[in-house]
Amino acid sequence: MRGPNGEFLGLNGKPEYIKQACDQSLQNLGVESIDLYYMHRQDPKVEIEEIVGAMSELVKQGKGKHLGLSEVNAATLRRAHAVYPITALQTEYSLWSREPEEEIFDVCQELGITFVAYSPLGRGF
Repeated sequence: MRGPNGEFLGLNGKPEYIKQACDQSLQNLGVESIDLYYMHRQDPKVEIEEIVGAMSELVKQGKGKHLGLSEVNAATLRRAHAVYPITALQTEYSLWSREPEEEIFDVCQELGITFVAYSPLGRGF
């Protein structure tokens, strides 16, 4: 969550906030639908099934087309995908951050999820 001046206020994965954030994004972007609606950080107080369930309702309402997650582990990705198909997973991957090679790549391939690397140049090394 961000404050009125862009300050970080913490994480909120509650379904009502997810809907509010989507509606605000649609308004800010001036569009009727978001191509890929991402959860960038999971609120540790809210189960992934509840988060993805709320996000999937937005897709069913036509407010989003596809769902993406960021920075979740392989087990959480599987749980999320069981609720609603996840299209993309964004995770740090570079010469210095090779963790996705351990499990994530295999799960993405198995489930047909696109892997999106962020900071592929080692955070601007």
